[in-house]
Amino acid sequence: MRIRFTRHAQFKISLINEHGFPLTTNHVKDAIEQPEFVTEEKFGRRGAYRSLDKTHAIRAIYEEHEGVFTVVTAMVVRRIRYEG
Repeated sequence: MRIRFTRHAQFKISLINEHGFPLTTNHVKDAIEQPEFVTEEKFGRRGAYRSLDKTHAIRAIYEEHEGVFTVVTAMVVRRIRYEG
């Protein structure tokens, strides 16, 4: 599986790190490769979710074209907001 990051996604990851939450591209890749669940998003994109700890999860928004996954943005979210 080939995963690439847009400049915006790279910026978001660095911004999250600046605010004291250690997030790496490997965390985001893990969320896409082994998500706990996937949602359909706007513009044909998908959202992959994976837990980080008891209260937080990664939400990675991506597009898939010809087997290449392009991460559009990534964020750290509260799990309670997205879990049933």
